[in-house]
Amino acid sequence: MEEGPRQLQAPWPYSSGKFKNGLVGLSNGGLTCCVNVLLQSFYLTPEFTSILQRWDQMENDVNARNIPYHMCRLFDQMQTSKSGRVSAEMFLHCLQLNHVKVYTQNDAAELFLIVFNLLLDQLQTSAIVEEMKRLYEIKVEQLVQCSCGEVTVKDSRFWSLPVPVIGTQCGKDLTLEDGLTQFFSPQSVRSNSRCPNHDCKMKRSVQKSIKLISVPEVLNLHLTRFCALSSFTRKIYRSVTFPQTLDLNSFPVSERSQTCGSGQESWHYQLYAVLVHIGSALFGHYIAYVKSFKDSMWYKLDDTSVSQVDWMDVTSTFGGHGFMWSETAYVLLYRRMKTDDTKPSSGTQTVGL
Repeated sequence: MEEGPRQLQAPWPYSSGKFKNGLVGLSNGGLTCCVNVLLQSFYLTPEFTSILQRWDQMENDVNARNIPYHMCRLFDQMQTSKSGRVSAEMFLHCLQLNHVKVYTQNDAAELFLIVFNLLLDQLQTSAIVEEMKRLYEIKVEQLVQCSCGEVTVKDSRFWSLPVPVIGTQCGKDLTLEDGLTQFFSPQSVRSNSRCPNHDCKMKRSVQKSIKLISVPEVLNLHLTRFCALSSFTRKIYRSVTFPQTLDLNSFPVSERSQTCGSGQESWHYQLYAVLVHIGSALFGHYIAYVKSFKDSMWYKLDDTSVSQVDWMDVTSTFGGHGFMWSETAYVLLYRRMKTDDTKPSSGTQTVGL
């Protein structure tokens, strides 16, 4: 049976840095801004660092290719930084040894999946691996209904949900909830497989839909702003508004959800990080906005530059219009709220330690 919301098993260990609340800048080694914001998203997630610091191989494993070892080492350097900035050079080298291209334009959503899967493969300690999986794992039920009425069900999991930003009514701002509704809505597609119903002899159109089975501690959503055309990729700048608190109760839920120990009373989330892409599909730059659980304030992290901002600055990443039209939110990280504290946030409070 899957566990519901739980408290951190250990205090978040990183509390130094320029602002004395754990915020430390990372040097750009040359087109490494995407790696920087991804590392910041891990470093500033207490649930993640609480699990990672209990990894029992740290004393023994000095393999240059080991992702968790070099991530722990970098986080320790960030913790003890006196200048408020450190270099991620050794971690970048570790990625290269794992055949990950780092000194190039990267996609933050794709890089998250690459690094997280490498982390899981190399942690080796089964208990720690399972905790890491539960932290981000979104379990869904995929239903395929043939036009003859036959329904097949398949379970799948996501570490990150892709949220569509096209295909909805034009001429109005899109909300995150609109995109999620589209993601879960039934879609008609042409099937290349034959229906399992023996009486259905032909390949027919089918309708696919998705229902939630269980949700994670950290909800990773990425807006599908990059669209691959025939010979090139373009970026979609359309405005997408997103809330500080998100309730997943309004989206399709599998009947098996309750039996998996994933009660919907705990399906409320609070935004704590926004990874932002600035520029076009051909060339761009990544920054991050993070809400510190230490002081409940929003901060902007742009490589080595760390500055305090407010919620209005974060909303400038909705995209679509204004002089900052190319600065668009791409990855949104929400933390599951405590079951006894699911009221919408006023914007001045945070959930966490």
